[in-house]
Amino acid sequence: MREKDKTKVIALYLPQYHAIPENDAWWGKGFTEWDNVKSALPLFQNHYQPHIPHKRIGYYDLSDAATLERQHALALRYGVSAFCYYYYNFSGFNPLERPLLTISNSKAIKNDFCLCWANHDWTRTWFGQDKTILLRQEYSADLARVLFEDACKYFQNERYITIDGKPLFLVFRPEENPMMREYAAIWRELAVKNGFPGIFLVAVEALIVGADPAGYGFDAAVEFAPDWTCTELSAKKDPNPRVFDYQATLRNMLNKTRPAYTRMRCAFPGWDNTPRYKERAVLFENTSMGAFKYALAHLKEYTQKNLPDNLQYVFINAWNEWGEGCHLEPDEKNSYAHLGIVKEIFGTAP
Repeated sequence: MREKDKTKVIALYLPQYHAIPENDAWWGKGFTEWDNVKSALPLFQNHYQPHIPHKRIGYYDLSDAATLERQHALALRYGVSAFCYYYYNFSGFNPLERPLLTISNSKAIKNDFCLCWANHDWTRTWFGQDKTILLRQEYSADLARVLFEDACKYFQNERYITIDGKPLFLVFRPEENPMMREYAAIWRELAVKNGFPGIFLVAVEALIVGADPAGYGFDAAVEFAPDWTCTELSAKKDPNPRVFDYQATLRNMLNKTRPAYTRMRCAFPGWDNTPRYKERAVLFENTSMGAFKYALAHLKEYTQKNLPDNLQYVFINAWNEWGEGCHLEPDEKNSYAHLGIVKEIFGTAP
């Protein structure tokens, strides 16, 4: 298993772009995230929607191994040496596991990786509708063991990121699990039983910012970008959609006070969830390649100065959140510009 040897990029990754029986039943045969992306419409003058993938990648299917290989090779060429895959485990059921299994078993894919347990319920609000729960998270000591046993097959991959030999494992919303400390203790015990010196647990600051991860029994936190506590509304006066200023928000994020606990940092190229929420979308305008470049350079310097040698990682949200207008993958408007900035700041991946 690989340890860090210099400051590296980890891009968050959504493994949703392939048909599954559950989405067929809920949304129609063959539904994927691309259906939302394609249907998005601009909500005001000069609103950039829809986001159209660059012709060299197209509306891909992540059930195709060759597509995954090309995608990961592209990431490596531009300095994205590692991915953090969202891991969906509902009481032992993982509806989006197919791409992860292919990636883990591939000899052609060279990128390092880790997992982030997306431990929130699946509801229709994800698509701007009602709060009907489609898949519910349940919590128990037995389910903590079930989850670890499933995730362990990934932890044992030689490309899985470890911190001092401990698998790096993120939880997206640890505050939603009333048994989080018990889960952490169970996972640490099981990690040792499976031959690891432990497990390195990281809380994502998705909605709760500033909570010491030790309160969950965790080792560190990672900033989520955008940090919703740092947003500034734009001059647009209409209440819907909610429009924030990208550059002002980045500035506020970069100026945050360093916490007493260990926090890894995160950048984002943009955000616009119009494909999912339509007129009730939240989005950022005043996006800027220069601001994104400055932020990445700043976070790299911050990481080198403030984080230990074994945590030299900068996160980026995200590689392919097309439904949230938050993607490093090239589109027709910006082409490979965001990836070019990553390569400039971090160099090509080894």
